[in-house]
Amino acid sequence: MKQLKFSIIDILNLIFVFIIFLFYLAAFPQTPYKWQPPLILFLLSALVLSAIYVRTYKNKGKRAQIFLFSYPVIFLFSIFETFFMILPYFNSSRYDEVLNNLDFSMLGVYPTVWIEQFHAPWFTDLLYLLYLFYFPMPLFLLVYLYKKHRFVDLDKVVFAYLLTYYVSYIIYFFVPAVGPRFNETLLKLQSIKELNGIFLATPIRELINFLEPNKFDAFPSLHTAILTITMLGAYYYYRKLFRIFIPVAAGILISLVYCRYHYVIDMIAGFTVAVMAFYTAQLLYEYLRRKLATVPFV
Repeated sequence: MKQLKFSIIDILNLIFVFIIFLFYLAAFPQTPYKWQPPLILFLLSALVLSAIYVRTYKNKGKRAQIFLFSYPVIFLFSIFETFFMILPYFNSSRYDEVLNNLDFSMLGVYPTVWIEQFHAPWFTDLLYLLYLFYFPMPLFLLVYLYKKHRFVDLDKVVFAYLLTYYVSYIIYFFVPAVGPRFNETLLKLQSIKELNGIFLATPIRELINFLEPNKFDAFPSLHTAILTITMLGAYYYYRKLFRIFIPVAAGILISLVYCRYHYVIDMIAGFTVAVMAFYTAQLLYEYLRRKLATVPFV
């Protein structure tokens, strides 16, 4: 019988399933979603086990490689979709006013109100487009490493991404906040009630709302965190991409405030989580790989 080929990614995913299951148990008396979260968590655990099976026994075919490459993304976004069934019932506190007041204390203005002076329909469309570009942005780095057969580097970067996501996800449960777009204090202060573009802003906003059933995901800013991981990964592994992404990254950071998705303190927290996760992943990777006898996830 072959020895099963675990990756660090598999182990991290299973640990995170267990953590979310514990959050579900804590929320169980309050949540009306009694059976859906454990079913989804069970299916996600089965997905991880399927990846281990494919890596061990079926790793040669193209389909197997595509599955292994895409499975962490499927896992990541699927588990996020369970949060609206657990998080609001795990923690009833809301921290928007605390975060909003921290912004004002640091800057002397409310950033989403201050930035209205630069409003223009074409600018709104551009920034919503940049906001959306965050989602496929990591793939440029990951696909490059995959095509170059740099599987250990790919493993390190994915480990850093997932560590960043999971630390941020856990913080969501303890610091629930919806962000400036739903903050009643800011809505009263803003002279532009709806950020309308020429033709892109509204459909992008509606798409994001559809894909984001859990709205308590402002602190820390994952846009900032994942952008930081992408830039750090590109700097170390694909310097040309890093240079290309510098203006794009600047535009995405502006979009977070302009489009009213994040407080500035969210962005500072996201940057901090990402830097810590990236360098922790680099330090831990080789140690865990030797200790646990793991293989790259693809």
